[in-house]
Amino acid sequence: AEPVVSVSVGDLMLDPGRRTVLQGERQVTLTSLEFSLLEQLLTQAGRVISREELCSLALGRQLNSLDRSIDVHVSSLRRKLGPAPDGSERIKSVRGVGYIYLRPAGSI
Repeated sequence: AEPVVSVSVGDLMLDPGRRTVLQGERQVTLTSLEFSLLEQLLTQAGRVISREELCSLALGRQLNSLDRSIDVHVSSLRRKLGPAPDGSERIKSVRGVGYIYLRPAGSI
């Protein structure tokens, strides 16, 4: 098994081993699905991930064309995390494709 490495992007730190998310000092309470989604988005921050890919990686199933569950979970994540410290949005929708977790300005 690969070692479990925590993922940090901006003010968020996600610990896959403990399945916790810290926003600065504050622990964010997420459902298991929200955690899995955020883990995919943060691990690939700065890259657009298709809704199909998110569905299979985070939910473990195929996306059908009427399935809006990814969108519902993403909007719940947005609500729980709020905007980034600089006021910008964290998770951006890419119309017709999927979602991207935006890296904070100035980060690599």
